Amino acid sequence: MGIQRAFAQVLRYPILILCPIALDLLAFVLGLALVGFVGTPMISYRLILEMGVPSVSYLINIPLLPNQLQFMNLPGVPTIGWAVVIAMLLLMTFAQGGYISTLRQAALGETATLGQFMRDGRAYGIRFVFLYLMIMFAKTAVTTLLVMLFQEIGLFLALVVFIVLRILFIYLEFTIVLDRSQLGTALHRSWQYFKQSWVKTMLLVLGLFVPSGLMSTLIHQWWSPYAVLVGIVISAYVISAIQLALMRVLCQARMEIEV
Repeated sequence: MGIQRAFAQVLRYPILILCPIALDLLAFVLGLALVGFVGTPMISYRLILEMGVPSVSYLINIPLLPNQLQFMNLPGVPTIGWAVVIAMLLLMTFAQGGYISTLRQAALGETATLGQFMRDGRAYGIRFVFLYLMIMFAKTAVTTLLVMLFQEIGLFLALVVFIVLRILFIYLEFTIVLDRSQLGTALHRSWQYFKQSWVKTMLLVLGLFVPSGLMSTLIHQWWSPYAVLVGIVISAYVISAIQLALMRVLCQARMEIEV
């Protein structure tokens, strides 16, 4: 599937766009209720490294949405913020399984239903909770070790390590759902799928970095509630389309390995 075709096909599976929009709008409203709108226009950007349900929070350096732990670093967050953050993270991990399953159905041209989305969300929610915790602890441990060994440069080295690992295991979340596998098995298989399709995958990774970096830069420069709202809608569509193209590449690699 070419990237242009993915942008057209994703429109035939509206849940892939509506789900991340609904989750981000909920998080945005909750964030406004807890701390209000904070920050000013700036020159800054982030690149998308997360796979699965898209979120504008992955594009902004101010943790405005309580769907990430960094939200608690904002000044003035009340204690109830912890409950909101945990609830949003659980909701995101629940949606992850259904979202990825729908990507697979779209890549294969199958019919997607809300009922199947909900069933897959329940089936894989716990696995994604453990994956999130594993990644969080791994980042903390590796960053702490590298900073201890190399001081300031350790932060840069940690960033490089995580970017490389994220690319090498870019299909990890997809593999958990497609192969119905546990984390250990999914790590091995996702690496196999990457090796089988690394040229196409790297082209799509670059295709993911370019628009995500551009969207991030524009949101930061035009920093306002309206910029965030527009970013929520555009990122849901653009990132979902690129992930659909990645899912197609994965399905092809998976069939080639099984032959």
